[in-house]
Amino acid sequence: MAQKLAAFDIDGTLFRSGLHQEVFYELIKMGVMPSEASEKTTEKHRQWRHRLHGNAFEEFEQSLVGYIDNHLPKLKIADYETAAQRVLEQKAENVYVYTRNLLCKLKDEGYFTIAISGSQEILVEPFAQRYGFDAWMGQHWSKGDEYFTGEAIKTHTGKDKLLQSFIDEYDLTLEDSYAVGDSNGDSGMLSMVDNPIAFNPTHELLLKALENKWKIVVERKNVAYELAPDSITGEHHLLTASHL
Repeated sequence: MAQKLAAFDIDGTLFRSGLHQEVFYELIKMGVMPSEASEKTTEKHRQWRHRLHGNAFEEFEQSLVGYIDNHLPKLKIADYETAAQRVLEQKAENVYVYTRNLLCKLKDEGYFTIAISGSQEILVEPFAQRYGFDAWMGQHWSKGDEYFTGEAIKTHTGKDKLLQSFIDEYDLTLEDSYAVGDSNGDSGMLSMVDNPIAFNPTHELLLKALENKWKIVVERKNVAYELAPDSITGEHHLLTASHL
């Protein structure tokens, strides 16, 4: 009998920040990224923190990712690995309670748990192992002798195809399946499962969740608010407000 699956995004869904973001700033602290790296992303980060416009977070993410991608051929593999290890040692426990508890619950119920992240595989693998995932996938960066080559296989979008590859490899079933994500890049895998959850969704994902009648969960301080569509009207209403 095929095993049921539960797929989780990591950045912003289980982890309270972005693993790739934290490593970027660790590299700046280490002095191995040019000073302009901070200058080029600080203004976008300020706009996001101050919520100056609706696309501020997406623009900040794009500026940060774009800078790293362009700098890869000048980035030593050993420096990145050092920064990644420091971030995991210092911040891996910084997770959301709702998704952490959901992951534990589904594991206890015998689900095959999968982490699909846009962060680099060198970050995703130890993080996923720490939280007991059965399988995982992260962005792959090609390596030279000392530096990255600049070639990358992205995993922040197309997660429906990535999830299907796990289904095929491990003979899993989509019956009563779960997927949890926070951004539009997660919408593909959310659309595949029986129990999609838009967790602290970006505006773009929120609109898709409302349109497709997916459950929406918002974790704020020590309370998780679950909004679910009415079976007759389809309109979302507060299902539970659980103390965490």
